[in-house]
Amino acid sequence: MRLALLVLLLAQETPESALFKKCDSQIPWITDGTEIVDGTPKPPIDPSVDRPALLEKAKALARERKRLVLWYCMRVPGTHTYRAAILDTYMRVALFTDPGLVDLVKTKFVPLRMACDDKVSAATGIKFPDVIEPALILLTPEGRVVHTIDRIRTFNADWARAALVAVLRKNDAYNAPAGDSVDDLLRGGDDERALEKAMPDQKAMIFRRAGKFREILDLPCAPVHKGIALLCLKEFEKARAILEKEGSAEGLYHLAAIEWWSGENPEKSWRTLVEKHPGSPWAWRAAANLVKGRDGLRHGPLAHNFEDFFLVPPEGAPTSTRLPGQDVDTTVARAVDFLLRAQRVDGTWSDSRYSYGWAAYMIRSRTKEGLLEPGYSSWPDTGLHANVFVAVTVLSAQALRECRDVAPARIDAALARAERFLVNDDNLSPARCEACYADTYRLMYFAQKKDVPRMNRMVNRLAELQDREGFWAHEYPSAFATAAVVRCLVLAKRAGADVPEAMLQRAADAILKTRREGGRQDYRYEAGKPASSEKNSMGRTASSELALYECGRGSLDDVAAGVDSYWKHLARLEAVRTCDNHADEELAGFFYFNSVFHALEAARALGEPLRAGHLKKFRAQVLAIPEWDGSFVDSHELGKSYGTAMALLILNRVR
Repeated sequence: MRLALLVLLLAQETPESALFKKCDSQIPWITDGTEIVDGTPKPPIDPSVDRPALLEKAKALARERKRLVLWYCMRVPGTHTYRAAILDTYMRVALFTDPGLVDLVKTKFVPLRMACDDKVSAATGIKFPDVIEPALILLTPEGRVVHTIDRIRTFNADWARAALVAVLRKNDAYNAPAGDSVDDLLRGGDDERALEKAMPDQKAMIFRRAGKFREILDLPCAPVHKGIALLCLKEFEKARAILEKEGSAEGLYHLAAIEWWSGENPEKSWRTLVEKHPGSPWAWRAAANLVKGRDGLRHGPLAHNFEDFFLVPPEGAPTSTRLPGQDVDTTVARAVDFLLRAQRVDGTWSDSRYSYGWAAYMIRSRTKEGLLEPGYSSWPDTGLHANVFVAVTVLSAQALRECRDVAPARIDAALARAERFLVNDDNLSPARCEACYADTYRLMYFAQKKDVPRMNRMVNRLAELQDREGFWAHEYPSAFATAAVVRCLVLAKRAGADVPEAMLQRAADAILKTRREGGRQDYRYEAGKPASSEKNSMGRTASSELALYECGRGSLDDVAAGVDSYWKHLARLEAVRTCDNHADEELAGFFYFNSVFHALEAARALGEPLRAGHLKKFRAQVLAIPEWDGSFVDSHELGKSYGTAMALLILNRVR
């Protein structure tokens, strides 16, 4: 009886879960009903649905209304993502539940929400890797694609609204105003025409959407607009003083954002919003940050630093949320500001949702017989979160320390919080996946501080994790994980740590076991497996050759050849950078920054002029890929703090 009651209670839907489900409910989509399932690389697309017919229905309605079709494509055929559901949720919460964007979509477009299957791909030309989800695809009533915005990795409704308005202006035949009143003009994105007759609150909305936040402060408008303007100007305390008194649903939502970006816990504000304003879309969005997904982590984009409040709307019609950096200093300053805002009150950078650990229980069992029984975990493996958070936190701290001159006082305070977390070994899970990276990158951090006792403890921990063959494993034994550990062991040894030579030599023996012709490295250590191609090995060859060289078992000529292989195949890796799964055979977005950073370390070991030439190319590569919010990202599952920290470490080495 008690068990049945417990099951019933667990099955009952919480108020925040019910509100979360209302996100994206106000747009009258023509839809195929696809619901993306988190944790599968196979698109759960019902083949019985006639998607070409749905597209024809949308086109017919577009002809009738003389509007463009806005096709929200949440999934493109292929196995390049296995957590597309995360991105779909971020789109629904941050974009399609925003009042301004909802009004624009309903007023100026025929909205189609539909996964792309093979039939639709053949009819429209939408295919991977030309398009990576989520994507906004704009079509004429005849079905001609006039614009595509894909690889959306920063979520800001005003940015998306401005981007769609820019597309409308390029296609004026489908952009007739919905009416002449100010409200009609605002709903349809005709802000300039509306401004002529707008009242102060309407003007404030127009200025907000144009990124003209300072102009709002001079208007006799409602306090909520001024509070939000100050938030967008990053004047958090002034904004807080207004929004704490204001009390509206919109004000509470933005007050919670201030708390989040100030490193506080906004859960109380989210719950207050849900309880007091359940009928408001702002409460639905807040609820997304209270409900947890299958990975045990919050659903909402703000809780993972993917929702932005500080964007200046784009000029023209962008094709993605990428915004190339002007120069190293400006790009570094923006990335540093992002990382400082992303740190949590406990000192961590814990926005990653990485939960894939197919061999979570094997790491320790390979090192000490009987400690754990060999076995496999199914996705999601929430037990590895501790190690991931440690690894990302130490990378973020290292990146900020190397950028201290950008904001000395803020960075010193952030490092003090981070170090209180990083020195505590209890924050790790040594028997779970990613344990080697957590200790390896901590070793790199404390090597710079020349903290010999702490380094020696970490060396001992890594010695326990080294398996009988000499490999280290993040999930499985591999050359790339082993090479990363060797690199940091060498740095620690130079800083005074006691690193046994036998430990390094066993690692070199292991790397040689998976080394093939031309230095190619197999994906993982597995007897009898066919050799990897040069292209598939491009992200691990150079780092493995550097590890062999630093162990006295290789040559700089081989290191140089490994770096050349990296450049030879970089375009293939770049094409799948924003994917979270193996997208081009063994190439995957989640290996992107790992590959770049360690290939750069190999290039830095070379003599001039080779070294300078390579560094210039690395600099250009990374400056080309920042997001609009100043962050960097490869796999959205690994998260923005990880990507931004790695990008900063790279940029600091190529100045």
